[in-house]
Amino acid sequence: MVLPVKRSDGTYVWPKDAVLPKESAKNTKYDGSIEVLETFNNKSEVEQSGWSNELAPDRPFAETLDAVNKDPRLNLSNETYVQMILGKGLRVTAKKQSVADKITDWFEEIMWDEKLEDGLYSYCGGGNMMFEHDPTFTEYIEVSMPTIESIIRKKDGKIKYYKQHVNDNDIKLKPSEVVHFKLTNVAREAFGRGLHHSVLSRYENPDTGEIFESPLIQMKEMEDAMPKIFKGHADPTTMFYFADAGEQFIKNQADALKKMKKGSKIVTDKEFKVDIIEASGNSKFDGYIEHIQRDLLEPGSKFPLQFFNAGFTARAASESTDSVLTRKVKRIQERLASQIKMKMIIPYLKLNGGSSVKPKDIQVFFETPQKQEATITDVTTAFRDNLIKRSEARKWFILNSSIDINEDDMEDLKPITSVTPTNTDGGEPKPIPKEEPVKKESKRKKY
Repeated sequence: MVLPVKRSDGTYVWPKDAVLPKESAKNTKYDGSIEVLETFNNKSEVEQSGWSNELAPDRPFAETLDAVNKDPRLNLSNETYVQMILGKGLRVTAKKQSVADKITDWFEEIMWDEKLEDGLYSYCGGGNMMFEHDPTFTEYIEVSMPTIESIIRKKDGKIKYYKQHVNDNDIKLKPSEVVHFKLTNVAREAFGRGLHHSVLSRYENPDTGEIFESPLIQMKEMEDAMPKIFKGHADPTTMFYFADAGEQFIKNQADALKKMKKGSKIVTDKEFKVDIIEASGNSKFDGYIEHIQRDLLEPGSKFPLQFFNAGFTARAASESTDSVLTRKVKRIQERLASQIKMKMIIPYLKLNGGSSVKPKDIQVFFETPQKQEATITDVTTAFRDNLIKRSEARKWFILNSSIDINEDDMEDLKPITSVTPTNTDGGEPKPIPKEEPVKKESKRKKY
């Protein structure tokens, strides 16, 4: 039975004519508290005016990369991170092997392994890595980050184009023409921050507006000042004092001292005294320099520098940070692999007949060399102790040694143990011949 519906004005209508009143969100004044809404209204988007002056990070890319390349501490950290991230290379697996083979072949065609390694120096050191590609995704060229000046966005906040300045010309790179990888994305910054961002950035006092130079520049200034101190005091100042001497006598002695050579002797009838004045260049600065190195540069470079140049105690302390470093590298690997999958592989598959492939069906990861490398002695011992078969040992020797081994002879033999019969040729054991009993001669005398 169908009943009428009572409307808000008191009238009744049948269901087919009923119209529910439209509910609209009320504009409430923000009072600082967090309110949970049933529907998501994007109110946090910055207007176009807020994005108009989006520049590079605190230091231009050119200065950042130049400092990373020239400072031995940052360069060591950067190169170590690059090699640890790469590991044994990028690997792709998929639900369908044909899809994985297609992606692997595509990576080989565009020489992605080499391009990725080159780009990682900018990715780790400067926080950004960018490649320009053609519409068919068959050519990739690394974009020099120092040439990128800013990002221009649309009214809705989406990227309109990247502004590149090359050869006194401004070039507009559309988002569909480039792939932009960011190491970090703090507060939706236009550009990511490199591993060494904190040690290269200036600091401004919010109360006074005074700007403090970066720790790296301060360290460089001290490193430049110390040799000057040593050079200035390489030859200590020497003071001669002659008792009861007149002005003319002192003048004559001064001229004689100027002409005096090493090993010369002084003959005088006046009592004299010699004082040598010299300064210790690091007497007042060694503690502060150690503080800059240990408490600023090492944390800023995200790398235990003392692991390579310290004694046993410091080395042991640095080794305790090894697990932290490994976890950080692993997270960078996961983030970068995900970016490669979503920004490169999925668009490529959609353009080349793989639109049905879902991201969850593809796994992209960096293969980390975690296996212990074996030696000839290890393999020989493993075969002797029956840990591996004869064929497995011979295959290892063929791949990892210069020993000339017959590849056709891969037959496995039964392992020799303390209870294994030795009268075999690889098959069933041969019967052991029984010894006939020896007839004993009778000791009775014959008559």
